[in-house]
Amino acid sequence: MGEKQYLLDKTLGSWKGKRIAVGIGSDASFSGVLEDFDEEVILLRDVTDYAGNKARELMVKIDDLNWITLL
Repeated sequence: MGEKQYLLDKTLGSWKGKRIAVGIGSDASFSGVLEDFDEEVILLRDVTDYAGNKARELMVKIDDLNWITLL
């Protein structure tokens, strides 16, 4: 797991401040600007869900993510 965590840290570090999309569970997806992250959670700002609803911030446990894409 150590190498995978390193890859996640390296990738998310390079995406910080950029717009990403995340998939949570089987049917929830959100996009937003990657504000910050640690080994447990990611924090997005200026968030929009797949239906167009908006929020200021979203905090998601990394263990709950199915996928992350750079937009």
